[in-house]
Amino acid sequence: MRMRQVGVLMAGLSLAFMAVAGTGTAWSAEKTSVKIVSPKSGAVVHDPFMLKYIYHKGPRANHVHVYVDGTLYKPTHANPVRMDIPKGKHVITVKAATRHHHLLGPKSQVTVNVQ
Repeated sequence: MRMRQVGVLMAGLSLAFMAVAGTGTAWSAEKTSVKIVSPKSGAVVHDPFMLKYIYHKGPRANHVHVYVDGTLYKPTHANPVRMDIPKGKHVITVKAATRHHHLLGPKSQVTVNVQ
């Protein structure tokens, strides 16, 4: 009787481990990716400029969120995105998001100098 309880416990722990391991890598398993292709990091751009990216949507991905210096600029489906930001050096980040605006793991980032 004791061996059976140990076997049931081990089976339960195995299922729990698989469930936890699976949720930790859900975004990578779904093949979502985002990559800024223009402007290149370090580029000097003139206001306004166009931000272009490549976005491969997995089953949970729906759109991207664009950030400037860590602050949300806009959620969007547009590609390219017209950027109208102040002069100076800025970090632009594009992050994959679900239709409910939950951020997924994939993101891409560039630094630009707006003239």
